[in-house]
Amino acid sequence: MALNTDMADWRTICATAAVSSKRYAVLVGDSRESLATLPAACIDTCLTSPPYWRARDYAHSRQIGLESSVDEYIKNIVAVFREVRRVLHDRGTAWLNIGDCYLNGCGTVNGKPPRTGWKRNKQLCLVPFRVALALEDDGWWVRNVGVWHKPNAMPASVGDRLTNTWEPVFLLTKSERYHFDLDAIRIPHQSDDAIERRRAENGHNNGKAKGKTELRRWLNSPRHRATIDGLKEVRRRPNAPEAPVLAAYLQQALARKGVTIDWVAKQIKQPFERTRHYFRTDRIGSRLPPEETWEVFKKLLDLGPEFDDAMRVEIGDNVFRNHPKGKNPGDFQSIAAASGSEEHYAIMPVGLAEWALKATLPPNGVCLDPFMGTGSTGVAALNLGGRFIGVDVNRQYLARFVARCEKSKGKPSLNGRY
Repeated sequence: MALNTDMADWRTICATAAVSSKRYAVLVGDSRESLATLPAACIDTCLTSPPYWRARDYAHSRQIGLESSVDEYIKNIVAVFREVRRVLHDRGTAWLNIGDCYLNGCGTVNGKPPRTGWKRNKQLCLVPFRVALALEDDGWWVRNVGVWHKPNAMPASVGDRLTNTWEPVFLLTKSERYHFDLDAIRIPHQSDDAIERRRAENGHNNGKAKGKTELRRWLNSPRHRATIDGLKEVRRRPNAPEAPVLAAYLQQALARKGVTIDWVAKQIKQPFERTRHYFRTDRIGSRLPPEETWEVFKKLLDLGPEFDDAMRVEIGDNVFRNHPKGKNPGDFQSIAAASGSEEHYAIMPVGLAEWALKATLPPNGVCLDPFMGTGSTGVAALNLGGRFIGVDVNRQYLARFVARCEKSKGKPSLNGRY
């Protein structure tokens, strides 16, 4: 289910929209002004690709992208994303795709380019990364820089640099903890558990690192030494709780018992500083007590059965097994760019949008695109069973998206402002 958006919020959103239905709402106008009309914390995730700087004139007085400087462009993008952050749930996420460009028409000093600084002709502007840094400064967490590789990228008619065949896609979050369903985008393993087991059992003489010096050096780290040397018995807590949660529980036990951490440290014959970590509720300093220490705590502090299952230890071998649902897909996605049109040539492929939203859009969740264009994000959100809010200054783009929805899902309700 969605993280927080209720039907009252959805009705408010639809009342603001130019066109709406039970599953989508589209707003016409400047993103900064339109987003300001939405309720706070009403969005689960955002996926957008704003107009690139100096790439195209969309013939609108409030458009973003034709600013006279990169700095002004970045300022406007940050302003939009400040509103995006306001309407996001605390555990919400945002995907941002921006392309780069090269500077030209820069001034000279005595007829020559400036000797220092990045604002010089033929410089790659690094616009996406300057935007990401500005968003970090404004309060966002930058969690990933994904690579959208375009196998059908447009060839460049230049002879002194390489053709650009990829664009960054940033994963941004509003807080440290957020909704992200990695299982939804896992991919099949290239080898099965039986193969991995044989590799481990073969050891360093005939194993997967035979004859590979660099791989051997990496595998010879303490973490992987056990696998290279063979199978060993290990003890795990597969359902271990978060350390701060257990620490809060232990602090309550201290209060009930009327004792101090110093008293506990003396009873278990461990240094105070080490013992104190088991009672710290901050994420940086908190630590789970070792198996034997936990058993002593249970008796010493008269602990109940609340954490018995979570702290239970399982015994097994040390083989690194494949995840049953597949492996992490990584931050590289090769997806052909969608074919454009005279009205809108820069179209995000629905496949890229679906890949991103599978991880961050909860069932029946709400997805936002403040620069929706022809609506690839909206199509992807609806395909995945979510709801969609789109904003754009161009009525033609919104009309095309609505017509697409009318054809496939039935007519929306018109609010008279389209």
